Amino acid sequence: MAIMAQNKQEIKEILRRQDKLEEAFEALKKIVDSEYDEDRIKPSALKKWDKISRDMDNGKGTFFNSPEEARKWLRHF
Repeated sequence: MAIMAQNKQEIKEILRRQDKLEEAFEALKKIVDSEYDEDRIKPSALKKWDKISRDMDNGKGTFFNSPEEARKWLRHF
């Protein structure tokens, strides 16, 4: 039973992190939409953001230990 409780807590933590990431992406989209039009953004960047968003919608995710690790992943994605 302790294992099930631990797994349940881990799942809740993962879902909480995913919600925070989705909120961050939505905030980023609002900033980009309000300050820039799509003509000024590289098509490759738009494709990258769409793929990341699509993967998150499908339950795929990546974990990072630091903001720098996340930046590196985004640069090389």
